[in-house]
Amino acid sequence: MADDKLQDDDLVKAHLRNHERLAGERAPYESTWREIDERVDPEGQGAFGGGKTDGVRSERNFDVTASEGLERFQAAMASITVPRATQYIRLKFADENLNKQMSVRRWCERTADRLYAIRYAGHTGFETQAGADFRQLGKYGTGLIWTGVRPGVGLFYKALHLSECYIDEDYAGMVDTVQRKYERDVRQIEQEFGRDALTPKMRKAFDGNKLNERFQLLHIVCPNGDLQPGAMDRRGMPVDSITIAVDEKMVLRRKGFRSMPIATSRHVTGPCDKYGRSPAVKVLPSIRGLNTMKRTILRAAHKQADPALAFYDDDGITSIVTRPGGANPGLVDESGRVLVARMPGGDGNLPIGMEMIEQDRQVVRTAFLEDYFKLLTDEKVQRSAQAVLEIAAKQGVLVAPYAGRYETEKQNPMTQRDLELSMMAGQIEPFPPEVTEAGAYPMIEYDNPLNRMARSQEAAGLTRLIETLTPMAQSDPSVFDVINTDEAATGVADVLGVRPSWLRSRDEIAAVRKKRAEDEAVAAGVDQLATVASAYQDIAKGNQIAEAI
Repeated sequence: MADDKLQDDDLVKAHLRNHERLAGERAPYESTWREIDERVDPEGQGAFGGGKTDGVRSERNFDVTASEGLERFQAAMASITVPRATQYIRLKFADENLNKQMSVRRWCERTADRLYAIRYAGHTGFETQAGADFRQLGKYGTGLIWTGVRPGVGLFYKALHLSECYIDEDYAGMVDTVQRKYERDVRQIEQEFGRDALTPKMRKAFDGNKLNERFQLLHIVCPNGDLQPGAMDRRGMPVDSITIAVDEKMVLRRKGFRSMPIATSRHVTGPCDKYGRSPAVKVLPSIRGLNTMKRTILRAAHKQADPALAFYDDDGITSIVTRPGGANPGLVDESGRVLVARMPGGDGNLPIGMEMIEQDRQVVRTAFLEDYFKLLTDEKVQRSAQAVLEIAAKQGVLVAPYAGRYETEKQNPMTQRDLELSMMAGQIEPFPPEVTEAGAYPMIEYDNPLNRMARSQEAAGLTRLIETLTPMAQSDPSVFDVINTDEAATGVADVLGVRPSWLRSRDEIAAVRKKRAEDEAVAAGVDQLATVASAYQDIAKGNQIAEAI
């Protein structure tokens, strides 16, 4: 039986009232999301209609540009934000003095590598769930990923479908509350919460072997409004979690989290919007127009290929054979004139129609990052390093808003939670003594292509400066003295994603330069001795000549 100590009728009523408010706020978006499912992702239909579909999916779609665009969007976003082949997680500290110490930098590198390995372990399902999350960003503009720990297995990720979720923001516009309303059969509920947590109706169904009987649950994750610092249980944790059986209005479980377990991101938001606006929402008029125009073009082409026929007189004509080689007696008069002709009106201007379709297709492709996808996959064009930096800089101007929002709302809180859970499990090595002494905690940064595009302007600016100064250096080489080459080299390496362990520390650089100076001094000494010896030899020869004279 459900634990009586957990029951709080006033708390349950308050959460249910809040759920009604959040459901009312989400309701105006749902009709648009249903249409997007139909037009853009037919396989996802039914989620906003209680899981029911209207027969065959996509039967009313005549153009697949948006569906293909969603696939490109998913692939492009994965490639430029969480690329599987690139270690994109970076750690640093707010104290720059700590970041300059090589022991700290290398701890950050090893820890980031460990976090990356944990994230992409086979049991976590990160790649699959991240793909589902990107699809939701492309369709609805809002995506949610739940990060948790499966007992005996470890870290896992789960993309939550927006049809189950309702969100709320804090005073700064960040999502701090997620309510998830979903159904499970009693067998699954017993597996997740345990038999002792079952409500009376659930217990009756379970004991009666009605294991497929379904119940509606409401899981709420929100700030702990009664935080008690120092408490060792859920009361001392900043994030509250409560699961309610909706039908019986009873609490199944209540616990707490040290960090938000559900990370929510929005593609872009408008004024006063809680839910994001997606590429599909942005170009929905073009998607509608494409389907209408494509249907019209198909009808016109069908008329041209199989036109309607006009008869002078159908007396005696019972049927017409239109197959190749078919015989149609009686369709010509005594003079050989054909008595049947095409109906006028079937010669529509198909080229203009196709041109209009292609224009709208380009609008849809651009919205779904088709241009970025081509840039990422284009291996035929060979470009110089400077050209690559320039192109990346231009792309970075356009993608910077997506980079900032995705990092702030999704990747940063999710990776911070990964770090917290990994440290609790003892999977991360202890802080270096310098960090412990400073009482510092690492921050998360990202070195993915999307972030690199947004920062590549810095490296491109340096290369342009060097190109500009090069002609001047022919007459005055000192012009390059303005460039701090040590800092510039380190900065460019950071922008280009060079690993810290591949770079020398300041002490190592000083040692290399000292050794070089010593070697040059020795070489200069040898050259000087050789010069002196040659001079003495010349003097000796001169003396010999003088004596001979």
